[in-house]
Amino acid sequence: MKKSILFLLTIISFSCQSQTEKIEDRTIYYYFEQIGELELKQLLEQKVLIDSVTIAEKYKDSSINRLNVEGFQKYADIKMNIYQSFFKDYLYQQKVEYGNDIYVLYFTMAGFDDMEWNIIKWTKENWNEEERLSIERLEKDKNIKKILWNYDEADKNLENIRIFIKNEYLVMERGNLYHSLYDLRSKKVILNEESPWNASNGKDKVEMNKWIKENLHDKIEQYLNTKRE
Repeated sequence: MKKSILFLLTIISFSCQSQTEKIEDRTIYYYFEQIGELELKQLLEQKVLIDSVTIAEKYKDSSINRLNVEGFQKYADIKMNIYQSFFKDYLYQQKVEYGNDIYVLYFTMAGFDDMEWNIIKWTKENWNEEERLSIERLEKDKNIKKILWNYDEADKNLENIRIFIKNEYLVMERGNLYHSLYDLRSKKVILNEESPWNASNGKDKVEMNKWIKENLHDKIEQYLNTKRE
């Protein structure tokens, strides 16, 4: 009897542990908080800062109470090294399911300041709640596939970043504008622009978003609201 109870408790414990280990949706700010903590740690270790708010005299421009040229260069080097290490992989944001497939939204930095989003297709049996996906694995693993990607330069659409399914289409939304449309039936990309900034001639965010609305969002909305046979 005791063995049976112990066995049941073990099963329940394992089940609860499995549930708690399931990955939650992430915002880009979740990751940038981690970046901030890593930068602060390095600034303290390299004695650029005395504490979280106090600049060491050697690296301080006393006239403005900010980093001097040498201090800013130290900070730039720290930031670059952290970025190169932290963003060597794709980072998880969200997933949706369709049939036996799971579509996962990842993001990373494309260069020093540009942000890149990727939708990766997994089968359910191969999805292991992975927060990080290496570029090398994506290239070699035949069980996963990049569906589409796009990125932002300069002004960015960072609000309400998500993917969702409607009318058997997979949609990627950023900045409350639809950026990408993938047909889940035919398994083909219908609409997507890899660099909206370049496509809109990169004047400013207002002009870029006007272009996105006219050339992507409005057209995608028509697909979503048209009855399929």
